[in-house]
Amino acid sequence: MTMISKTITLRKNFTVSYLVHHPSRSKDSIIFIHGYGSAKEHFRFAFASTLLENYGLIAPDLVGFGHSAGPDDFGYSMKDQACVIIELLDVLGIDTFHLVAHSMGGLIAMEIAEMAPQRMLSLINMEGNLTPEDCFISGLITRNTYEEFAAHGRSELEEDFRKAGINDVSMSEYAGSFSLASTTALYKSAYHTVNDSVTPLVKRFARNKNICYIYGEKNKGKLPSEKLLRASNVPIFYIENSGHSMAAENPGQLYQVIRTFIDELEFD
Repeated sequence: MTMISKTITLRKNFTVSYLVHHPSRSKDSIIFIHGYGSAKEHFRFAFASTLLENYGLIAPDLVGFGHSAGPDDFGYSMKDQACVIIELLDVLGIDTFHLVAHSMGGLIAMEIAEMAPQRMLSLINMEGNLTPEDCFISGLITRNTYEEFAAHGRSELEEDFRKAGINDVSMSEYAGSFSLASTTALYKSAYHTVNDSVTPLVKRFARNKNICYIYGEKNKGKLPSEKLLRASNVPIFYIENSGHSMAAENPGQLYQVIRTFIDELEFD
């Protein structure tokens, strides 16, 4: 399957880098939204999966992460990021789409779903932020002021990630993508992630059509969002031998779950 890396300039000096796969025959598009401190390459195995080869695939870097950038006055709220993604899809001529979102990306996906409900075919949430307990790294960062984070907090975290990555492939990947993000993007995104998650968002998520939530099996039973999702009758899936970074730890099963979920959807 062909994966192409492209960069496009949108209005107001937004430069968006993205991975794209155009299928040989017409099929729906799947849009991948990465999480906090991550980048588009987190979904690289999706572009190598024969399970998804007949779908159009797009994985953008969020503004301030990877190789995407915006103007100095960009706010980095989840809605701000959602607006950029929708503009990207408009420019690329993508009308309807499935959303696959990881971690902080789940918050952005909910904004997209609410801004363009008629265009979204499904929303697949991979351990997206729904409660305060989901804010791991972002919660740590917001305990500091911006000045403290810029002066020493960021470098200390990066060193921790590098050390963890010696024996953990997913953490090695994360250390690399975290280092690419701008300090402003990291701090402001952390603030908005924590602020948006103060009030549990499960009911807001559950109002969307054609949704499911995916946990890494190592996190089964550990987060309060799980019980809340069950109470709201949201379908839940677990990816074996993985934790939060299931797209890196067990992409084979992850993309099988995603393909099966999409195939079983019924549209009017």
